[in-house]
Amino acid sequence: MRKRSADAMRERPNADSELPEQTATSHGEPGAIHSVLRALVELYNKERLPVKSRDIASALNIHEGYVRNVLSVLKSMGLVISRAGPHGGYVPTLRALDLLSRQISSVPITYLGNVIGYALDITLVGLLSERPYASMRVVGDLSGYVNRKVRIGPLPSGLVLIGRVIRADVETLLEITSTVSVPKVLVRELMTPNPVTARPNDPVSLHIKVFIEKRYRGIPVVDEQTRPVGILLASKVLERVMSCRLDARVRDVMVADPPTIHEDESVYEAIQAMFHKRLGRLLVVNSEGKLTGILTRTDILNRIAALDELA
Repeated sequence: MRKRSADAMRERPNADSELPEQTATSHGEPGAIHSVLRALVELYNKERLPVKSRDIASALNIHEGYVRNVLSVLKSMGLVISRAGPHGGYVPTLRALDLLSRQISSVPITYLGNVIGYALDITLVGLLSERPYASMRVVGDLSGYVNRKVRIGPLPSGLVLIGRVIRADVETLLEITSTVSVPKVLVRELMTPNPVTARPNDPVSLHIKVFIEKRYRGIPVVDEQTRPVGILLASKVLERVMSCRLDARVRDVMVADPPTIHEDESVYEAIQAMFHKRLGRLLVVNSEGKLTGILTRTDILNRIAALDELA
């Protein structure tokens, strides 16, 4: 676990807007630019030393010459600085760290594995000092958690802040004690395999017991080939129960075109999808488009909590 190098960073939307359009035409797609920058930051955070272009190329499995070209563009944008000498290399700037940490929606705040609120407009202050802080607006009441250790995240950059709540008011203040990065694992390694499913023609009443006993918030709806066609939300089922309309079919109340992610995608990509689409879960599919599991934000938080306990 390592503290990040930045004096002041604010989580804000539309991080991609700072990448100029010409970088896509002269040096690859914007996504590749972000991949190189993200790899640089991750490698730098591990050892706190300048990073060689060959190490970035190795991490991304791409040609080193291409990495150098991208780093040249990033340097011209003020996102990277280069250091000469045998121990030289590339170092991300504060602006680069800011760019990768920007937030487009709320992030969960957890205590002992339970979500106790959501953080908005996170500002990181004094991360080069001995006592770094994070200030934020919070949805929820943290007054009962002052002086207690909480986790905030994951942020869009894949980082989780761990620290002590020292003020819970209009603006909540967290004293950061450490940070944890989202593990570099595939979605298939964190997902819940073979989830409970529903069929479009099932009566809604058939699944009420599952929602009550398992406390699920949503059940994937699949066709005859087990391809996801929707998701049955507990809130929709509750509406039917409250109005005593239990004769409806799943297809009448499900949310069609559910968000999916391939099982071989990285967890980082899953986090990005959850932030951009403001989701708490993704249905996981294989190369044939068939449902193989479900990944929730809780699954990711549990893995991060386990890593923190081992550190």
